[in-house]
Amino acid sequence: MQAELTKLLDLQSKDMTLLEADVRLKAILDEVARLDGEVASVKRDVQVAQKRLEDGVKRRADLESRIEGYRSIQDKRRQRLEAVKGAREAQAVMTEVEMARAILIKEEGEWVKVAEGVHDLERGLKAAEERVTGVEERQAAERQQLAEEQARLEAERDAARGARDDSAVQLDRVLKARYDRLRSARSVAVVVPLKGEACGACYTSVPRNRRTQIRAGILLDNCEACGVILYAEETLG
Repeated sequence: MQAELTKLLDLQSKDMTLLEADVRLKAILDEVARLDGEVASVKRDVQVAQKRLEDGVKRRADLESRIEGYRSIQDKRRQRLEAVKGAREAQAVMTEVEMARAILIKEEGEWVKVAEGVHDLERGLKAAEERVTGVEERQAAERQQLAEEQARLEAERDAARGARDDSAVQLDRVLKARYDRLRSARSVAVVVPLKGEACGACYTSVPRNRRTQIRAGILLDNCEACGVILYAEETLG
């Protein structure tokens, strides 16, 4: 039993090393995700600016088309005005020309406002794109450092996983299955020494006969309260 206990503690040690590597690797990945989020945020600003610019350009093009149509109609009305003979008909055509001229002036004024707005949107898009570039440049050194740290931790984790697997195959299959069930539900030690008369994890009192067997090295028993595997440190002598 003492040999199996030694193997079990070795496996737990390997698992804790692996867990530590996982925690440190997650911290790196979380930091990378934070940087990605920062870039994504400014890129969304670019997308919004692009959409606004596209809408502005379309509005300007629509106005240009309408204005061109009004001008064409005006030319035709002027030609009609030159061809009419009667004063009443000439007056009617002149009224149409003046009304259309007022509409044309209004549309041209709207076009000027929209065109100025498009220039502002172009500047806004450029500024948003420059912010993306600025964020990416500012992050470059940090990302390089994180990438190097991630690669180092991944290699460390792979080594820890290999060591854990090598240790696991040395352990009795039944004891390993018992240990793995506990490990699947906990991120802390599941093989815990007695502390006086109690479990070293939850400090629940352990019956005397079981303590005696555990200290004699003839039993690896579970705590009735929290389920950890108990052992006596003195058995490791």
